[in-house]
Amino acid sequence: MFSLAKHIYALERTMRTIPHLPTAFEYYSAIHMTQLYQKPFYVYQDIPAQTKQQWGFPLQDMGVDLADERFDHIAQVKYYRSDSEITYGRLSTFLATPLLVGRKHLTLSLLRPQESILHAHIQKIVMRGDITDHTLCAKAFLHAMK
Repeated sequence: MFSLAKHIYALERTMRTIPHLPTAFEYYSAIHMTQLYQKPFYVYQDIPAQTKQQWGFPLQDMGVDLADERFDHIAQVKYYRSDSEITYGRLSTFLATPLLVGRKHLTLSLLRPQESILHAHIQKIVMRGDITDHTLCAKAFLHAMK
């Protein structure tokens, strides 16, 4: 039987070995999503090629940073510093993923530090419910890295 606790522990262990903070933030975000939705989320680069192909996703990076095990819910992770703005151009490939893979009803999420700012165009997309915006505490992330 699959254990969410073991999955989270493995993500935490991996996260602490990564010196590149934006990449480590992807693992922190996967932990958050796993806890929030009570199902495992995986960092895209760790997903085997055959699994990506099975669900119709590209092998190369097309903006997807996290996915659940059935690829029904995907996420983009942005580790932007305080007062940095996330623009449409930074999310456009990710936002096009449902069309690129032929699955219009994918659930999309954006995970970012709460200190970052969404451009007005992205705010409209969030308000329409096309993507869920998850803001995480950068200080808690940095503390978790210890």
